[in-house]
Amino acid sequence: MNILIPHEWLKTHLDTRATPEELKDALSLCGLSVEKTIPAGKDVVFDIEVTTNRVDCMSVRGIAREAAAILPEFGSSARLKPMALTPVASRKPLDIKIVNDQKLCHRILAIKLTCVRITKSPAWLADRLTKVGQRPLNNIIDITNYVMWELGHPIHVFDYDRLAAKTILVREGRTDERLVTLDGKEHVLRGGEVVFDDGTGTLIDLPGIMGTENTVVTETTKNILLWIESIDKKKIRHASMGLAIRSQAAILNEKGVDPELGKDAILRAIELYRDHCQATIGSSLVDQYPNKPRIHTIRLPQERLTAYMGLVVEPTKVERILTSLGCTVETDKKDKQNISYQITPPSWRALDLTIPEDAIEEIARIYGYHNLPSVLMGGEIPVATRPFDTFRLERLVKQSCADWGLIEVYTHSLVSETLAILSSEPLEKHLKVSNPLSEDQVYLRRSLIPSHLEVIKSNPTFEQMNIFECANVYRKTEGTKLPKEKTQLLFTIVGSYPEAKAILEPLLERLHVEYQILPTDGVARTLEPLRSAAIISNQEVIGEIGEVKPEILGGLGLAPRVSAVIIDMDKLQKVARYYPTYQPLPKHPPVKEEMTFILPTKTYLGEVIEEIYDTSRYVEKVELGEVFGQNATFRVIYRHPDKSLSDEEVAPLRRKIKQNLEHHFNAKLVGNL
Repeated sequence: MNILIPHEWLKTHLDTRATPEELKDALSLCGLSVEKTIPAGKDVVFDIEVTTNRVDCMSVRGIAREAAAILPEFGSSARLKPMALTPVASRKPLDIKIVNDQKLCHRILAIKLTCVRITKSPAWLADRLTKVGQRPLNNIIDITNYVMWELGHPIHVFDYDRLAAKTILVREGRTDERLVTLDGKEHVLRGGEVVFDDGTGTLIDLPGIMGTENTVVTETTKNILLWIESIDKKKIRHASMGLAIRSQAAILNEKGVDPELGKDAILRAIELYRDHCQATIGSSLVDQYPNKPRIHTIRLPQERLTAYMGLVVEPTKVERILTSLGCTVETDKKDKQNISYQITPPSWRALDLTIPEDAIEEIARIYGYHNLPSVLMGGEIPVATRPFDTFRLERLVKQSCADWGLIEVYTHSLVSETLAILSSEPLEKHLKVSNPLSEDQVYLRRSLIPSHLEVIKSNPTFEQMNIFECANVYRKTEGTKLPKEKTQLLFTIVGSYPEAKAILEPLLERLHVEYQILPTDGVARTLEPLRSAAIISNQEVIGEIGEVKPEILGGLGLAPRVSAVIIDMDKLQKVARYYPTYQPLPKHPPVKEEMTFILPTKTYLGEVIEEIYDTSRYVEKVELGEVFGQNATFRVIYRHPDKSLSDEEVAPLRRKIKQNLEHHFNAKLVGNL
């Protein structure tokens, strides 16, 4: 959140000769970002961004305390001015009965002030409130807001005479209870909020968030009850968000305001009421604080500090930085090689400084991140050697298929005899269920393709039915009744082989798989041998790609071309990598050209592409372009690692490609070289 801090007000707590510009630069370099400075007459207002965990800095004195620690690192002397607060001398007991629930409210401070006079606030006080964005109302209310902005602890005031029962009971609100806040809005409680009850069931305050209309100070108020409480921050957040009341008090309290700050806040308020409202102290100061929070000590070895910061910070420097932030430091110097620090944070940092890394961060930011040396990373670049875990691989594969427009389907593992036959595997190789529930669930499938063809057939309204599935297929295992389960990825495309290949290639590239697609005789029985190929990685077949046999499609009344890609997920997991293998960027431009050949029938295009690659080491990439009848166009990219290739240097390579294809495949070039 952002807060506004007037420079003139800041100087009442900070003794320094640093200019506003120097103060802005120092704060911004060491933690608190001063986003801008706003001219305000002869004054300057700092617009400061404060992170949520630094509630101790959300006040004038909090910023002054930070500045006093930071400015000396920039050569400017700075000192936090002490607060001279007068203790309350009265011993007259407060005639208000306070019934507290210590689980809900950790500390209560209260005092009665009498004979207050309500007027406009002094000009200087109203001016400071205006500069921080707070609208002045009257001296009674303005003082509570002033103390909150100055010290960072919300403070509340009741009209003492409107507390008829002279009782304040701290309890949780009940569902559907109602109260009207001092802004005149009625709120219905959800239950669980901390509320104050006057002992008769009437709600008189929503503590830590906003007062209620029935106890608010008015123009006729003569006596007030000055009150500070420390409510559980989770309860404050629950009530503030649930009731949609986002007051400045709620914003501070939900972040965990230091309970120790309450004493200073109420004494400062008493001082201002006596000076500017002619108030008289009407009771002793009640301070119910039975269970003070325990502040844990942090042990920080010097070796750990050095490892994080990348340099050695002298122990005296460490002590000075931490002490300037309010910490108590004990340095163990018995062994010069094993120096360590016992750090006790101040109460206002008890929730923020809890582990050694927190202390290291504080030392580093006050030392100055800009003072840390810039060093290039050394050593080897770390490479993840662990394989993909099954869940992450499957999730990435599914997301990739969905990204490219495929629809995920879920088909049944049990298939009918008709679908089992469509797999082109003998029925005796299928595992048959002894007691099937229906004729459609007789065999455990050996292939996903028949199930996908059935899905496409069942959705005739979709012209382009492109689907995928990651599921199990089942194989008989000799010597046991249990089948061998294999997880396969299948995506089925209503279209040709190149369309399926156009989805397969980016999938494998996303998984950083080095692969080849080569013709083979051992493809799935459902695929057309002349229009299919094996997917090979690390000298192992990990899958197959091809067009489904026309006779199978014709029997189902499907489109003339349906292509499928089958991938063994277990094998894919072995070759997939989290990160790509580093390849240096090419230094010289490529030479690109297209060559069209007339090829004999039943020529494997994959073998043609491999032959072009084998022509020269300067052939960087070969892509299959258009295929029409016996004509096939190949896009060839040439590149030399050390120079730019000229047309004269490419011409011999072009001729060699032509000669090799003519010799091995009886191909004929269309056009001239």
